[in-house]
Amino acid sequence: MYLKQLIASNKTIFSLEDLGKIWCIENKDYLKLVASRLFARGEIFRISRGLYSISEKINKYELANKLKTPSYVSLETVLQKDGVIFQDYNNTVFSVSNNSFSRKIGSDTFCYLKLDDKLLMNPLGIADLGQARIATVERALCDRVYFSADYYFDNLRGINLEKLSVISKIYNLRVQKEIAALISEVKNK
Repeated sequence: MYLKQLIASNKTIFSLEDLGKIWCIENKDYLKLVASRLFARGEIFRISRGLYSISEKINKYELANKLKTPSYVSLETVLQKDGVIFQDYNNTVFSVSNNSFSRKIGSDTFCYLKLDDKLLMNPLGIADLGQARIATVERALCDRVYFSADYYFDNLRGINLEKLSVISKIYNLRVQKEIAALISEVKNK
């Protein structure tokens, strides 16, 4: 019964709080007991303390959002995936959140950089994929410029320059100027 409810939720990663809501269990001790029994029987998998999965194969982006809330996947993770940078960051998931920290789970490292709350909570350029919140390539580019002035991008050809300009307006003046210069550079090539 418990496993069917997890599968029906369309999520793959669950905190103890999530499990309590899905199973309608308010007693924390009983909730931990149920989770530990399902884990012992191999019906669920423990990712780390307080985080469980229904499969050994997990969505790294969903895990990144579960490890730290509020957060969204951005920076080099998105830029590499979309071919804007060519460096290999396959074992690291970069995200932004309300504080900076890093955590290693298995062979993957989850790095979070602190973004101002006003920017973090602005949904412009962030896709909510149900299981995970991920920046568009234009938002990730603005985030990277916010954290690293004069950052070098390998390939800006696939960027929607209009979208990039609109998203840059939510950032500070330095970021807006750098993005305007990048846009000008791309148009003049």
